[in-house]
Amino acid sequence: MTEKVTKLALASRLIVLMVQLMANGALPAHKPDVFRMPVSDEPKGCCEWIDKLVQRCFGGLRHWDGEYFLHIAKNLYSYENTLAFYPLYPVVVRHVAQALELVGLPLSPDSILLLVAIGLNVWLFCESANLLFQLTHRMFNDLNKSWYAALIYCFNPATIFFTAAYSESFFAYASFSLMLECLKPTDHFRFLRLGAALAACLVCRSNGLITLGFPLYFFARQLLVKSKEGTSCWQMGKMVLTMLGALGILHTYYFYIYRLYCLPSTTAIHPKHIVDYAEERKYLISGRGSEGSPWCQYTLPFPYTYVQSHYWDVGFLRYYKWKQLPNFLLALPMLSFMHWHCYDYLRDFIRAVWAKVTPSGYRELVKEHITFPFVLHAAFLTLICTVFVHIQVSTRLLASATPVFYWFAADHMPKTLAQLKLRSKAGALFIWCTTYSLVGTVLFCNNYPWT
Repeated sequence: MTEKVTKLALASRLIVLMVQLMANGALPAHKPDVFRMPVSDEPKGCCEWIDKLVQRCFGGLRHWDGEYFLHIAKNLYSYENTLAFYPLYPVVVRHVAQALELVGLPLSPDSILLLVAIGLNVWLFCESANLLFQLTHRMFNDLNKSWYAALIYCFNPATIFFTAAYSESFFAYASFSLMLECLKPTDHFRFLRLGAALAACLVCRSNGLITLGFPLYFFARQLLVKSKEGTSCWQMGKMVLTMLGALGILHTYYFYIYRLYCLPSTTAIHPKHIVDYAEERKYLISGRGSEGSPWCQYTLPFPYTYVQSHYWDVGFLRYYKWKQLPNFLLALPMLSFMHWHCYDYLRDFIRAVWAKVTPSGYRELVKEHITFPFVLHAAFLTLICTVFVHIQVSTRLLASATPVFYWFAADHMPKTLAQLKLRSKAGALFIWCTTYSLVGTVLFCNNYPWT
C-alpha cells in the first residue's frame, strides 16, 4: 500500500507541474506590486539558456510567498519583513543547493535554488502522503478510510502550495511525523524522533508552536490510562528533555534574529542590489542595530507578531473589510466545512463527558476518544484562521497543519469511487477539490492572488 500511495502522490505532483507549465505558457502573467527577490545584474555565465529554460518551465512556482522563501534561501534574513517566514524550509533548500553547486551544475544559483525548492517539496509531499495514510490507519484501523484520506490529500484544495516554493509540504511532513510518534505507547516512545519532529514543527511554521500539545497530551494520557502500572522518572525526564531540546532550537533561531536586528555590535555586509532594493521598498535591513525596531524593546523580543502586524496588518478582525469579500468567499468552503464538523464532534464529546463523571469514567473516555486532541487542535486553528489571519490563507494552512480535514472528508466518501455521485456530499467534495486544484494552479502560476 505504501508504494500505491507514493505513486498516487507522485502522479498528483506531475499533474500539478504539467498544468502550471501549460497555464504559464498560455496566459499572460500578472505583475502585482509585491515583494520580488532582488537579483544581481552580473552576467550568469555560458549556460544562460538553461537558466531561461528552468525559469520558463518552473518560474510559475516561485510567486508570492515563494519569493520570500527563495530570498531567505539565498540571502538569509536580510530584510525585516522576511522574519514572518520561519527558517527550516529555506535553510534546507539553501544547504542542498550549495551542495549541488559544488558538484558543478551548469546553472545559476537562482535556478538551482528553484529546482531544489520544488524537488524537495515533491519528495516531502510523497513522504507526507504516506505518513497520513499510516496515521489514519493507526487511528481507525480502516484501510478504505486511510486510502481516501491520502487521495484527498493528494488533490486537496490548496494542492499548488504543496509543490510551489512554500513550506506546506515540509510542515505537513513534520506534523504527521510528530502525531504518528505520539500514538506510540509511552514505553515505546522514540524520544529522538519525537524531538526531531517537534523541533521541525517549531522552526518550520509559526503555528508549529501549537503542536507542543500533542506530546504533552499523549504522555499525560498514558499516565492516566496506565496509572496502576506507573511511569518511570526516567521516562518523564526524557520527555522533559525532549520538549526543552525542541524549544531550545526554536529559541536559538530567535536569538540569531535578535542579534541580527537589535544588537548595535552586529554588522552585516550586503550586496549592492540587496541594499538598493531595501531603499526602494523602505525595508529595514539586517545589521543596522543602531536603527533598531520596536520589537527589539519588547520584554520577550519575538519579531513575528510585530512583523505580521506592521507589514501585513494582521490582527484580530482587521481583515473584516468589504473589499476583502472575494477572499472570504475563497476561504468559505474550508472554514465552513471545518467549523461544522469540529462543532459536531466537540458537541458529542461534551455530552459523553457529562455522562461519565467518575474518575474511572474519564479514564475510559480518554481511551475511547483518541481523536479528541486532533479535533481540538483543528478547531483552534480554524478559529484563529477565522478571526486573526489573512482569511484566504485558511485553506492552505488547515490543509497542511491537520489530518482532521482529510478524516472528516473521507467519512463522506462511498465504499468505492465507482459509487461516487456528483449530487452528494462526496460529489461536492470532489467538485471543490478538483476546481480549487485546477483554478488555483492556473492563477497562482500566473501570479494572480489565490488562497
